[in-house]
Amino acid sequence: SKLFLGVDGIDLDFGLTTSNMMEALLNKKMIGASQKTIILADSSKFGKRGFGKICELDDIEQIITDSNISERTVSALESMGVEVTVV
Repeated sequence: SKLFLGVDGIDLDFGLTTSNMMEALLNKKMIGASQKTIILADSSKFGKRGFGKICELDDIEQIITDSNISERTVSALESMGVEVTVV
């Protein structure tokens, strides 16, 4: 019921992306089939866009990332309803 997914880019306006279109399509289908989607991404992925769009940020429930993420980004994500876990 839970999907743990890695991505190449997380953009606050554009959403989640990867560098491979086929992978993006597969990821989108897996998100649709899961009850909870958890994104695993280090802080270097924020503000980047890959070629293939996976989904919007409101399609996911949680992001787990490292402590180098900015407080502004955490606040923006939480205001969108995304739980952010910093480890």
